[in-house]
Amino acid sequence: MGGRGLLQNNLTEFFRDLLQTAMRSQEVHSSEAIEFYLVKLLEAFAHTEGGGWFDRPLAIEYLEAFQTPPRHRYGRLKRVGDTALFVSGLFMESVHRQLVSSDYYMQLGRTAYAHLSVFPDAVGSVPGDLFAELADRFADFVRVLADISFERLFQGDAHLLRIYTRWMYTRSEHDARWLRRHGIIPYAPPGGRRH
Repeated sequence: MGGRGLLQNNLTEFFRDLLQTAMRSQEVHSSEAIEFYLVKLLEAFAHTEGGGWFDRPLAIEYLEAFQTPPRHRYGRLKRVGDTALFVSGLFMESVHRQLVSSDYYMQLGRTAYAHLSVFPDAVGSVPGDLFAELADRFADFVRVLADISFERLFQGDAHLLRIYTRWMYTRSEHDARWLRRHGIIPYAPPGGRRH
């Protein structure tokens, strides 16, 4: 096996271990197909070297997808859903400080996956029911990716603020318990506002 194959296997195992640990930590259960999909998603972004994932606003990609033939639409919607999930999970705190919030990314990703769930299986390589689960449980999978980001990839002094910000968007009971253990009472403003 060449060096590239070894790196690929190690990267797959690395992300699978991170994902399974985060899923246990966040008490999120899913099928092996979802786990496989999320590992491949993390690998795809790990191999991106400025490969255009963030060159254009996702909303433009989303809208333009509906002006293309079904096979191209599938690829564009998948790219929107995957990018939205990746960004809102791994970079929630930095997105929170931007013009658009994590809510924007989460809704866009959820909607893209929902559209993909009704595509005939012959159009794309991923079954529609997998996309339906990604759409329905988008916030759960954001929590899992946020846990990977927070606990394993980007640890730092802003640990407490990151958990509180994540809790504001996901309302995870796991995060609420962590905050209470550290003397912070999670508070959701009335009327569903998050800032």
